[in-house]
Amino acid sequence: MANKNVVRKYLSCLFLSILLCTATLSYSSQPLHLKGLYEDITIGEIDGVKLSINLAFPQTLSAQPRPVLIMIHGGGFLKGDKSNNNLRIQKMTQLGFVAASAMYRFAPEHKFPAALDDIKLAIRFLKAHAAEYHINPQRIILSSASAGSYLAVMAGVTGNSDAFDDHGLYTQFDSSVHAITGQSSPIADFRLAKYLEFSLLKRLLEHNSTNHQQRLAALSPVTYLDPQDPPMFLTHGDADPIVPVEMSREFVRELAKTGHSYEYHELAGGTHSYSQSVPDKAKAVSKRYRKFIEKWAE
Repeated sequence: MANKNVVRKYLSCLFLSILLCTATLSYSSQPLHLKGLYEDITIGEIDGVKLSINLAFPQTLSAQPRPVLIMIHGGGFLKGDKSNNNLRIQKMTQLGFVAASAMYRFAPEHKFPAALDDIKLAIRFLKAHAAEYHINPQRIILSSASAGSYLAVMAGVTGNSDAFDDHGLYTQFDSSVHAITGQSSPIADFRLAKYLEFSLLKRLLEHNSTNHQQRLAALSPVTYLDPQDPPMFLTHGDADPIVPVEMSREFVRELAKTGHSYEYHELAGGTHSYSQSVPDKAKAVSKRYRKFIEKWAE
């Protein structure tokens, strides 16, 4: 009888330990209190690379699920760090957003569409955790500049496309978004001969690859445009020495042909960095950017 009591006591303690352990694991898997900045949240693994995201939550609680602003860092597809956006995403929480900065893989080791796959994974991850993070999966906005804005536009126009693999991660969710913003975006139709020497192509495509024209079409955002794509806010400096302003002009003409909802602001004298080249115009366009994201967050 004594042995049975010992066994019962052991099993009871073991059961309580398992419950406590499970509760701890469940609690620690989500941001504590949903306030402030949380870094390096794992979202999945693709081709042996563990991908992560930084999330910033407002300091005040909300009865309604929050809209989401995903910021994508630049760096020419060769470098950069999601943590470079930490101050920006924390600032955006003051407007009522849950803001994120997403990691993606770099060229030349990871060719197209690796970086795009990673951003689309980040979108699906947030949709999968919408209840946990108290966010509205129907109010996700992408925002970036330069190389990052190429990814934002591409993710936006391919949200209703089956052209890219989901790698078996969060397959029950799509990667569509509610709105897109992009600054100094390399969003050309890369099938055009004048862009064949553009640096993006050399970094993202294999040299002497087969079906090169098909690859150029796959790389071009205009390939996927349709009237159901999300509204866009695009800006470009007409003196940009890195990304030709003609790329944005040509893309905007295609948006107009489809009856697309968009805003386009071209900054006279603006280079790749507006704040350095035309600071007053940069402030003005920043106000319009804020109005745009607040409008589509509602």
